[in-house]
Amino acid sequence: MTQPQFLAPLHPAEPAAPRLVARKPAAERPPAQPLSVHIGHCRSVLAYLRQQGVDPASLFAASVLQRIEQGDTVAAFPLEDFHALLDAAQTRLADPGLALKASEFVQIWEGGALGFTLMTSPSISEVGTLLVRFQRLFHNVYRVKSTVDERHFALRLLPTGETASARLAHLLMGAWAWRARWLTGEPGLRFDVSFEGPPLADAAAYERSFGGHISFHSPVTEMQGAADYLALPVRQHDPGVNGMLRNQVETELERLNGESAGLLVKLRRRLRDRLGNEALTLDALAADLDMAPRTLQGRLEDLGLTYRALLDGVRDTKAKQYLAEPQRSLTDIALALGFANQSAFQHAFKRWSGLSPGQWRRQHLGR
Repeated sequence: MTQPQFLAPLHPAEPAAPRLVARKPAAERPPAQPLSVHIGHCRSVLAYLRQQGVDPASLFAASVLQRIEQGDTVAAFPLEDFHALLDAAQTRLADPGLALKASEFVQIWEGGALGFTLMTSPSISEVGTLLVRFQRLFHNVYRVKSTVDERHFALRLLPTGETASARLAHLLMGAWAWRARWLTGEPGLRFDVSFEGPPLADAAAYERSFGGHISFHSPVTEMQGAADYLALPVRQHDPGVNGMLRNQVETELERLNGESAGLLVKLRRRLRDRLGNEALTLDALAADLDMAPRTLQGRLEDLGLTYRALLDGVRDTKAKQYLAEPQRSLTDIALALGFANQSAFQHAFKRWSGLSPGQWRRQHLGR
């Protein structure tokens, strides 16, 4: 495959690096939204080139640089063109690990409303929740799955379709590590990571980016950190600004999801109505919508969701609203959310946020 013309280097004699991601012929690909990445990821590549003493204008046409550097903070960049950008930069620097090294230059504020929502969040736990919920605003190549146990939390990248990008995965996980340190003011945070493919960079680059154990040819692409990290406060936390921005990013996500957003809004509303009063099962929700349970399950899978994740999200949002009301007891909150008892609620909340309800309340209300 040849490099897209508009991204062709100004020095055409310089050979382009080979593609790292194979694409099926158009006739074999199922209809889907074109894969894209956030414009901020492209800017990090240009920033790294400059840090290495390379003027991007020596590689790319002025129109390309204008598109990247002056694009709106919600602008998307086709994945194929992002790969071409990396190809040209890697060729110039003779560095196949460039994507990982560029991750240090991903600026969180260039993520628009979502970036500022992350910056004003209360804790790393909430930052992780937002990344899982709104990753679609940064790209649609992967979805993010989070898990928490007593010792570790993990963020796993799962391809949304048949196409994956090893270089994008390196950039994303590197950016998570660097931004977690920046958000908390804790430069010593260390993370263990695993990649499904072979190494792309030298060992020193992985050590510098993550600081923990690195494995390759793994069954999953995942980053793990100590569970204690989840309670670390974000330095620029601002509850008022954060709440306003959350509404904005919800609107942006609904716009991207198009018709599917209407279904999600309806499902969340029905679940909120049922909390504490009626059965909270997939079958019951499907009956509310006059839909077969298997049909509803399929619609959720199309959105990258499970029924449990949808219910957890509704309960998590309502739980934090209730916890912000100091007069409400944990038992009352548990029953209002449809849990059998306070213990079940506390266990679920710890799984969602990495904090107990009491810890979350003290962190946010100072009591």
